[in-house]
Amino acid sequence: MYSPIFPKPNTFTPSKSNAVNALCTKPKLRSNVADKLNNIASEFTSLSQPIDRVKRLLHYASLLPPFLDADRVPANRVVGCATQVWVVAEIDERRRMRFRADSDSEISKGFCWCLVWILDGAKPEEVLMVEREDLADVNVGLGMSLKAHSRTNTWHNVLFTMQTAAKDLL
Repeated sequence: MYSPIFPKPNTFTPSKSNAVNALCTKPKLRSNVADKLNNIASEFTSLSQPIDRVKRLLHYASLLPPFLDADRVPANRVVGCATQVWVVAEIDERRRMRFRADSDSEISKGFCWCLVWILDGAKPEEVLMVEREDLADVNVGLGMSLKAHSRTNTWHNVLFTMQTAAKDLL
């Protein structure tokens, strides 16, 4: 259920911050992926308190579709994450990437939902154009603790796994 605290991710208005606008004007990102990155970045930037960002991630974790037990295999495991994270990537008949993901951590599940929402349906080339720095603009900003660093690594490792799959499916 959506509320003013947890709106649908595509119903908020992007902010006018320079970092977010720079993301949208990068010529190398296609508009749909760039727009989704901008939307998520704007949403998390608008949440000034770390607890609100955590709540949003937990909400997004609840939106992630069920993941098949049969897909929880070492071949689908994301390397380098402190928690267990799995990603399944496929390419459909229109040559669009289709991603499914899951984690045993609710916060990591929230990260997975964000990346799946951004990249699912993109062309493999679009997935490959996203850079680690683009995720910095998402600004989940959970603090500077070791856990926060680990969560940043989750973003990057899941993105890297999705990009490796996209490259393999080209």
